[in-house]
Amino acid sequence: MMVKVFILDEHPVMRQGLASILETCADCQVVGDATSVQDALPKINELKPDIVIMDAFRDNTDNSEDITTIQEMCEKVKIFILTGSSRENDFIKAMGAGVKGYFSKNSEVAQLLDAIQLVATDAVVYSSKMARLFDSTLHETSRLDQLSQREKEILNFVARGHSNKDIANLCFVSEATVKSHMRRIMEKLDVKNRAEAVTTAIEKGLLTINRN
Repeated sequence: MMVKVFILDEHPVMRQGLASILETCADCQVVGDATSVQDALPKINELKPDIVIMDAFRDNTDNSEDITTIQEMCEKVKIFILTGSSRENDFIKAMGAGVKGYFSKNSEVAQLLDAIQLVATDAVVYSSKMARLFDSTLHETSRLDQLSQREKEILNFVARGHSNKDIANLCFVSEATVKSHMRRIMEKLDVKNRAEAVTTAIEKGLLTINRN
């Protein structure tokens, strides 16, 4: 299976080095790169990669909204975080945003290439080093704690009686994007419908309904 990869990183050395590594894998094809989300979005829409490799937590900053932006504009693409961050909160935010891979930049090349292939099949993969680092977090933090800010916003609209079409207009996204968010929300909350999602989120203190 040929996996098309897009690299998003502000550092030329990082982009070029990662591209060189990926080129050693017969099943990976680097289709493009960019230095910023704004630069990346039109390219991703045109090139249709399977995976975007990026670092949303570079230089001690939190750019996790970049993940949401890409997913809303390019619904089928899978996000793979390759980061130098060792902060637990970054890991939680990334997994909550629906990323499929989360690896340290110190990972072994063979392990990274294997992970990319797995992510392409829609598996969720993180390195053994990251798993050890965040072992307590992974066990103590339930899936309920992983709702992104955008998912909470959409749930709030659902609780107020808005349809998917209404929510799409309010959030300036497509109706298909809203449906995709709802699927992820119901999966995370382990519920079967919208009503159960709202009820569960309120019961767990994850959602405070804004009636205004």
